[in-house]
Amino acid sequence: MAGATRDNTRVSPSFKMNALLVYSALVVDVFVAAYADITYGSTSQVDVMATIFQICSFFLTVMCLYNMMSETQLVKRAMFFKLADEFAPAVFLTFLYFVFILATRFYRLGLVYQNYPHLQIWNESAFTGLYVFTKIVQVMYYSTVVWSMQKLLASPELFRSSQSSFHSVYPANN
Repeated sequence: MAGATRDNTRVSPSFKMNALLVYSALVVDVFVAAYADITYGSTSQVDVMATIFQICSFFLTVMCLYNMMSETQLVKRAMFFKLADEFAPAVFLTFLYFVFILATRFYRLGLVYQNYPHLQIWNESAFTGLYVFTKIVQVMYYSTVVWSMQKLLASPELFRSSQSSFHSVYPANN
């Protein structure tokens, strides 16, 4: 494939670590979200802890993804609206997933604190519908995080070094 080569782009040394952190945080978020699903024996303390862990794992993924994006020229030049436009599906689904996490978890906690029988929570049509939509949004959120990472990794123009803008004060040795 002629012309399909890419220029090597200089990125910071922490680039690989940031990419690894995003995928690791995503795996942690998947496992915590799976654990936070309804179990067959639960107390209100376990539900509160599962809610906190799920929200924290979500924020861990968001922070790692932002840390990865902070190495792009869009963030370095404070072009946040262009970044939001470039990654609009990820931004939208991040907020939507967070809203669904809060709605599902707090609705469940409300039922638990009202001494609602644990297995009867599934008979609540509002909870079942909310749970299903949360899982759909969750899968879409995970896929957009992976899509965002693939877009970041495949777009060297986002990481181009601005060293050409700055000239050395020392003459080059020939």
